[in-house]
Amino acid sequence: MSNFILTNQLHDPEFLEKIEASGFRAVHYPLIETEPVKMTKEGISQLLACDWLLFTSQTAVHAFFQQVTQPLWHQFAVVGTKTATALKEYGYSASFIPSTFSADRFVEEWNAVQPSGSRVGFCKGNLAKPTIEEGLDALVTAVVVYKTTDRPEHIEAINKLCLNEPESTLVFASPSGVKVFQEAGGKIAPDTIVCAIGHVTKQALEEAGLPVHVMPERYTLEDVLLERLQYKE
Repeated sequence: MSNFILTNQLHDPEFLEKIEASGFRAVHYPLIETEPVKMTKEGISQLLACDWLLFTSQTAVHAFFQQVTQPLWHQFAVVGTKTATALKEYGYSASFIPSTFSADRFVEEWNAVQPSGSRVGFCKGNLAKPTIEEGLDALVTAVVVYKTTDRPEHIEAINKLCLNEPESTLVFASPSGVKVFQEAGGKIAPDTIVCAIGHVTKQALEEAGLPVHVMPERYTLEDVLLERLQYKE
């Protein structure tokens, strides 16, 4: 049984059971973690003054609704089906979801169909790239609702698995995780199977000199697992 190593924060612990049921040994060594950032009253007011609220991750949804509990009248835009599912936990449905779960595709598809000048409240992480704020044809108010911190202490354990156990699968879900792996001295073996969630993560891996063997069209962990099962060296 080969290892299936997740380096991202995991919102659904039951996914580890799906990995095991697929014939792998599930290993979770997150290289990053997130925690909510307390918003100021002014920041909350600025977001609530917008017509749309935009979330690009489950983490952003939970961080926002942990602090905002009153009923909302807004329209919601999200990136990714998992983000849409998280939003439904609070009783709201997304009115806009891009076909590909990435910020650049969100900007492209939003600008193609939405009227110019809509007021959009962007609930973001502290490491979010300026793609949405600079590219969206809208009046964007961005407020940091969560922060990401590094977890380099797991690198030694990841290296041990990749270098000593055959055909380990190593999954990256964000450029932030790739950055920690690279800076903390992460290593892979020639037979390590590297998986990327998203083309931005794939680009970060390639820039770090790492191969990418699996990248599904849909940017979800479930699709990574399915494509890994189909992958042949």
